[in-house]
Amino acid sequence: MGLHIYPVTIKQISPPIHGLLARPDKVDRTLPTLIYYHGLSGTRNQAFQERYMELAEALMDLGCNLLAVDLRGHGERRADRQMPAVECFIKLLSDRKNNPFDGALEDAKRTVDFAIERKIAHPSHIGVIGLSWGGMHVLYALKAERRIRCGVALLPVCKIASLQEFRPFKDNALIQQYEPLTFATGIAPKPLLIVSGEKDKRADPAFTAEYYQQLMPEYEKLNKQDRLAYAMLLDASHAYDSRMTDMTIGWLKEYLMPEDEKPSIV
Repeated sequence: MGLHIYPVTIKQISPPIHGLLARPDKVDRTLPTLIYYHGLSGTRNQAFQERYMELAEALMDLGCNLLAVDLRGHGERRADRQMPAVECFIKLLSDRKNNPFDGALEDAKRTVDFAIERKIAHPSHIGVIGLSWGGMHVLYALKAERRIRCGVALLPVCKIASLQEFRPFKDNALIQQYEPLTFATGIAPKPLLIVSGEKDKRADPAFTAEYYQQLMPEYEKLNKQDRLAYAMLLDASHAYDSRMTDMTIGWLKEYLMPEDEKPSIV
């Protein structure tokens, strides 16, 4: 297995979604596919940089495609390329015609459409993964798009107003409406792995644990509590940790890979 990366553009939405598609070999094949959401102020390139590369390589070894996309107000999707991503996103909060949260939900749908139409992914084997701000988008995508099979939320932002950049906007109607703690529910029975860091000062693990506790009754009601997992990594801060790779791959082997490709259980 290798890592073969190609630029892609999803033009069926405005602004267009710019992405990078990684395949395990040079042959265009329909494979289980992970959509990757980057962190606040990041871009699609994050999935293939430094510490994140081990996850991308592990996904290639698993036999998956990886589609990393720019989020709203980030990368080439900024209306003003000279403006920092956070400022771009905050500016969108006052644009009544371009609600960035509704936009994020629509982006998830168009990204799945693209992956299926281009035969990148089989409709029943699409997952989402993201870190921090991207972890929050994993929760949004699972809620918004029925074709997404499972998700992995790493260090997810579960309370937007707790971030320093957004504290002045804690009373903003859109922020309040789309806080993951209250908005990103109704996900069950989709398999979801949530990982927090004990020493995370950005995505407070207390809010992550609270979110998990709110979701669990939904899974218990359906007798699917095994499909919701929460782990807090000891000594971990707000950064990708190599322990996340094994946890992610184990989760995807169980819930994303086709039945005939799962390891046999002895």
